[in-house]
Amino acid sequence: MLHIPVIYVKDKQAFSKKGGTLRLIGKPIDIAKKFHKDGTKLVHFVDLDAMNGNENNMDIYDNLTFILHLEVEGAKSERVLKHLLALNARVVIDLPTKLDLAQFAEKRRLLVGKVKQPGAASEAVFDLLYAGESQEEAAALLATDRRIILVNGLAMPKGRKKPFGILEELGD
Repeated sequence: MLHIPVIYVKDKQAFSKKGGTLRLIGKPIDIAKKFHKDGTKLVHFVDLDAMNGNENNMDIYDNLTFILHLEVEGAKSERVLKHLLALNARVVIDLPTKLDLAQFAEKRRLLVGKVKQPGAASEAVFDLLYAGESQEEAAALLATDRRIILVNGLAMPKGRKKPFGILEELGD
């Protein structure tokens, strides 16, 4: 099971988030390189600029995809989604979505669907990030053949199958 740190990105700066408050922690590339050096396999970026259609952080991800695996949350537009997929970054998409994910079938392995309830899952994505609060729903997702990532703080459902990963806020 992967422990996946969460880094928030805005204006080319990295932040941690605690109690809804962002705290500056440095440059995203420096933070990610430190995680890589410490053996982290995957880093989850929440791109606050991309959520507004702004692509000003793409050079950060372009540099980082050569160093480690990363997934970026925040692609609300097709343009941002295409740009991230061209960089071979894993892209987290809120489901359900109005975006036509079928056109990205050849990049399906890079698509991660973020769901708050299992019924919102889509076959157009490869992995699922469960952002709901129900231990029973998490257990139901874990019983499928999908790779499931759980958000930090959700109690680990009982059962034989472990999640693919757990998102962990920095400082928790």
